[in-house]
Amino acid sequence: MVTHSNPSYYRLMNQEIELKLRLNPSELPLLEQVLTSKQYIAEPTLQLLNRYFDTPIMALSQGGAALRIRQQKVVGQDQGRIIQTLKTRGTSAGGLHQRMEWDWPLSEVALDLDIIKNSHAQDHLSAELDLTTIGALFTTDFQRKQWLYKQGDTVIEMVLDQGSVSTEEQCIDLLELELELKSGDAEILFTVAQNLAQQCPVLMSDISKAERGYNLLARSKTYQGIKKDWQDQVPVFDPQQDVISTFKAYFSYQLSALQRSLEIAIWDNQTEQKAKVKSQLTQLQVLLTLFSSIDCLPAAQLLQRQLQQAAEADINVSFIWGKITLACGHWLYQLNSDVAVFKMNPQEILALSAHVEQLKTGLG
Repeated sequence: MVTHSNPSYYRLMNQEIELKLRLNPSELPLLEQVLTSKQYIAEPTLQLLNRYFDTPIMALSQGGAALRIRQQKVVGQDQGRIIQTLKTRGTSAGGLHQRMEWDWPLSEVALDLDIIKNSHAQDHLSAELDLTTIGALFTTDFQRKQWLYKQGDTVIEMVLDQGSVSTEEQCIDLLELELELKSGDAEILFTVAQNLAQQCPVLMSDISKAERGYNLLARSKTYQGIKKDWQDQVPVFDPQQDVISTFKAYFSYQLSALQRSLEIAIWDNQTEQKAKVKSQLTQLQVLLTLFSSIDCLPAAQLLQRQLQQAAEADINVSFIWGKITLACGHWLYQLNSDVAVFKMNPQEILALSAHVEQLKTGLG
């Protein structure tokens, strides 16, 4: 047909590990100036057109998956590649995204469902999913400027995407920088992102291109009744769980909620979201104080001071917001080695239980 059925011919990326940064168009010249320094290796600029597919009831997105066909070519060249990609549910902790991804080369722009059915990707989809009802829903069309950063065995791909997300009825602008770990140490991924945030106002983003497309689609009359809640649910409270696992689960959840509220408050200019951001900052500060073994850490005390600075700042794409969201994500990633693993004490259980109830009622 249009693909290669040999499993060795397509790429399976068990873990796509990346950070996503969002910025205002006015900051684009400054960011590009930073990226043209000698430490970053320029790669050819690409033009990418992506068609996203789903069932009429959004079964793929409801299951945390995204299916697309990408037409890709180097700017100035006629020939390119066509790739079918399936991404399934992953994890997002502190802005660091990890998910399963499969790529299959195609010879024409035509969805090939057989290669999904005949691959391990099928095991990661719902058994009730009816692939025969899948159709195209929205597109993303953008130019991608590329750089590589190398440090020892670590290779990071940095891509600056500028273009649009479109349905049949509406279109919105797209501008974001992605840093993807191709090999090596994820710690360096945060270091590179934080260095960029020192030089250019950026905001760590938790919203994918696919999610932007689905959100745009939800505004249309046809799909108005079908809406996915992309924000994760409040983690289930388990008093028997150890301190580190419990803290990381709730800090990650609250940081993700804060990032989303920040994006809506800044780019959609929603006043109610600005109030929500302030509340979520307070709740992050509260969470840090609930665990004595964590609150006493020098890194936690530094983070508290940074959170307080953010609480006093205006809500916009500024250096302070980029630094604090990346600092939170980086510390969360590092936390495993900082504290011994032991159970929560009765005071911590009682305090966290009340905190969780506040999160459930929307106060966080």
